[in-house]
Amino acid sequence: MAAAPSLATLQNLVRRDPDGYTEEVGRRLRHFQSLLALVEQQPGSSPADFLPLLSFVSHIAACFPSLMADLPEGLGRLLEERHDVLEPAVRRALLQALVLLRNRGMVPPLALLQRCFRLFRCRDKTLRARLYAYVVTDIKTANRKARDQPLNRALQNHVIHILQEPSSVGAKYALRAMIELYRRQVWRDAKTVNVIASALFCPHPKLRIAALHFLLGAHDAPRDGEDSEEEELQEARGAVSKLREQLGGKDGSHESRPGRCVNKKKRKLQRAMRST
Repeated sequence: MAAAPSLATLQNLVRRDPDGYTEEVGRRLRHFQSLLALVEQQPGSSPADFLPLLSFVSHIAACFPSLMADLPEGLGRLLEERHDVLEPAVRRALLQALVLLRNRGMVPPLALLQRCFRLFRCRDKTLRARLYAYVVTDIKTANRKARDQPLNRALQNHVIHILQEPSSVGAKYALRAMIELYRRQVWRDAKTVNVIASALFCPHPKLRIAALHFLLGAHDAPRDGEDSEEEELQEARGAVSKLREQLGGKDGSHESRPGRCVNKKKRKLQRAMRST
């Protein structure tokens, strides 16, 4: 009896002749499903062959759309529900698999983007950075040829709900992604401004600082990485001082700036406040 081909060999063979390897792929898929169930029960550790099989099934899934129909939801559910206890390598491999399946047309763009926004609450900084990069890039790509208004509105409404959730980490990254999309001329509409301005009234201080910076026009410079508490405190003080200067000077008078400029700033801020 001939030995079973390796995963890499089988992957290449499947690409050339999917129908000829349906039985072998089905056998590997059943094995992967048993491992997936095991990881769901014991997410703190994964079998040695789980990640290689995850890569294999995600790469060849598009060749067997009926056989693999339940795969995307199973992977997405595992990542979203158990992200806090999964091994870091497993978390990142699951995200990579979902992005690959989305690129192959097996995951609706909106469903994956909404899931990525929800996953911003994950405590894995590396995963958050990858989520952030994917969200910004994918939304920009979706709007490259023409504005995808249904997608944009659904995601903007999704961000509104995230800003009201108790996770400050998730809300912070969702707001940061929205500001970055505004900076890149992707979401440059009134609703985006209204959603960002609404963060002025959220319970998280970091979000209020980010919204204040945005309203003061500090959105043109990209912001990457994690900010320390001291840096954010200094930024908050600087933002408040700048706001005082722009809206009438430190002593409350309007002498420090021409009246027309001050009034324009006031009206701009008041409009943003009223629209939230």
